[in-house]
Amino acid sequence: MRSDRQVLVEALDAIEAGCTAVAAFPVETLSRTEGQALLARLDKVDQKLTLLHRRLSGRLITVARDRRASA
Repeated sequence: MRSDRQVLVEALDAIEAGCTAVAAFPVETLSRTEGQALLARLDKVDQKLTLLHRRLSGRLITVARDRRASA
């Protein structure tokens, strides 16, 4: 059985692989409509990653404050 951390690492690996694949795609072959659709999807992914980044940063700040308060 895989641990939660292992699942997280695998998910991040998949995100990185996906980013690499998207970055390698020849965007000049996209039509204007396809390019706009791709940008819209990238914006959604970016928003989700930004939210996760903020949640994790907030959690780390909270943990640091709690440690200082209890010291």
